[in-house]
Amino acid sequence: MIGQIRPALVLIAAFTAMTVAYTLAVTAIAMLIGPSSTAHLTLEPAGAATFSGPEWFHGRPSAATGGVSGGSNLGPTNPTLAAAVAERVAAVRAENPAHAGTVPVDLVTASGSGFDPHISPPAARLQIRRVAANTGLAEAVVRDLVERTIEPRTLGVLGHPRVNVVTLNAALRTLVAGRRPTADAP
Repeated sequence: MIGQIRPALVLIAAFTAMTVAYTLAVTAIAMLIGPSSTAHLTLEPAGAATFSGPEWFHGRPSAATGGVSGGSNLGPTNPTLAAAVAERVAAVRAENPAHAGTVPVDLVTASGSGFDPHISPPAARLQIRRVAANTGLAEAVVRDLVERTIEPRTLGVLGHPRVNVVTLNAALRTLVAGRRPTADAP
């Protein structure tokens, strides 16, 4: 019996030692590289990735604030949810008066987590005319930007095509800054 347990204990000790060594090595490399070298990976400095106003694409409504995570937990038959959705539909229609069609559901309902940066391509396309008018860009230019930022289904089959609003607005900011003086850029 001892002859069978001893190899198992040796393997456990060896794998534990390798796990500790690997973790320490990765941590040491990360400390050598340091956070200053990864600063270029942040999208906006100091959490400044806020895009509000008619010149920006709007994402899903947030069901929560930054300090918490989770949706509103209101059921589909809850009158509070129905009133909130009706209010949001009216706001989307007021902000995009040229759009006479159906308002995409993702512009008026929060995601399950309350923090979804993605909207559907139809939701992004609905906003093209407003964004173009408020940035001074041609609708065709804004439409092309939207089409280029559409992300396909994950692995070609999972989920739906989507547009990351933060990425889209960052690209829009770059595009607008390139055609206007910096002080006038939204």
